Amino acid sequence: MSKNYEKMSEQIIACSGGGDNFLTVTNCATRVRVTYKNMDAVNIEDMKKIEGVLSVIVNDAVQIVVGPGACNKIADMIQKRLNVAEDPEMADSSDDKNVSSVKKRKINIFRVFSDIFVPILPAMIAGGVLQGLNNVLKNYAVVRAVEAGIEAVGDLTAAQVWLQNYHLLGLSNIIGVIYTAIFGFLAVYVGYTSAKQFKLEPVLGAVLGSITLQSTLTGVGAVPGQGGLIGVILGVFVMSYIQRAVKKAVPNAVDVIFTPVLTVLITTALMVTIFMPVCGVLSSSIVQGLMWLLNTTGPVGGFVLSALAPLLISTGLHQGLTAIHMEMINSTGYAPLLAVQVMSNAGMVGASCAIFIMTKQKAVKDACKGAIPTSFLCVGEPVIYGVCLPSGFGFITGSIGAGVGGFFIRTFDVAFNSMGMAGMSAIPLVADGKYLYYMISYFAGAAAAFALTLIVGKARHYQ
Repeated sequence: MSKNYEKMSEQIIACSGGGDNFLTVTNCATRVRVTYKNMDAVNIEDMKKIEGVLSVIVNDAVQIVVGPGACNKIADMIQKRLNVAEDPEMADSSDDKNVSSVKKRKINIFRVFSDIFVPILPAMIAGGVLQGLNNVLKNYAVVRAVEAGIEAVGDLTAAQVWLQNYHLLGLSNIIGVIYTAIFGFLAVYVGYTSAKQFKLEPVLGAVLGSITLQSTLTGVGAVPGQGGLIGVILGVFVMSYIQRAVKKAVPNAVDVIFTPVLTVLITTALMVTIFMPVCGVLSSSIVQGLMWLLNTTGPVGGFVLSALAPLLISTGLHQGLTAIHMEMINSTGYAPLLAVQVMSNAGMVGASCAIFIMTKQKAVKDACKGAIPTSFLCVGEPVIYGVCLPSGFGFITGSIGAGVGGFFIRTFDVAFNSMGMAGMSAIPLVADGKYLYYMISYFAGAAAAFALTLIVGKARHYQ
């Protein structure tokens, strides 16, 4: 497999107009993301024909969809072979031409959110899935403790006593520590990655994120965590401009001392007095508005939102919802909109299974064999880009199937209590033990997409 990845990386470089045309290379869960010095030198159509490439999306950057695992290896190979930068900031500092190339790009709010959250997704997935498994273990312990007539002992609950008897309490506590470490300090990580996007020293962004978590904020009339991640992102954005203004005003001789001091001090004052309270109201309004929409529209709203989810994912716009999902979890402990969004996976998997049965094309069957298991287990992009979008009608029937899954998700009021992957990997994330309801919703959506895709495919004489 490594030789295949090496070959793919070489072909991508060739289709990119050579190694000198690369500006930055990075990856997310399923895509290799590249920025180029000269887009006219890039042959997108030939790049799409590379074996193993599921799709190529062109916006502010070129996103080469190759699937989970492969994207990490290919991006790493290109970086090592060409010694190309992973982040735009590294490119900025090394080449004046590159600086102008990056700065001339229009700001895309969805791209910004994507680049802020994608680097921390592995940690969020690890923490979310582990805590989900921990919740399953705890729920099981509660049931078994009741059945065994176990009572609380000292500071231990009955469930903890049961876990202790089976030497599982230590494991449960360790997972709790991991989850708290990841999500308890998420504002710090978001501050760091936001600073990278806004051309600010990353450590200053991390400092600002840390400030929003301090319990001593109550002494200045602020509420720790108020404004959430949206407030941190806005604060870091403003901080980048404050730093530039300070640099212009401060003499070079004392720049290294006064610029960071004044930048942090001014931004913190604005953060505490304006951004945190305002963003607190904004975050609460967004969460309350979405909760009202979900609760008011019920299963019908679930159908519509889930049916639209594949379109958002295929364009990358779903990354903009990450902050909203986190605000929902922080505010209510649940992320019902995330459960609705994940039904996209069910619809696309169901449609792909039908295409696999109908097609007589070896290339399509091979794409299905690789994409369906991966998407069923964890992430939906492989079936979207590798199977459903190329078929045309499969994307539409799969979206309708996703809507059916969303209908049942809202009927059963299924929600997640943490971030993580999709498909079967999302089972531990389901809140309140509604695992069976999630499975029913998922397979209902997949079955609807499968049946509808078969009907439409046969009507179209698809082969």
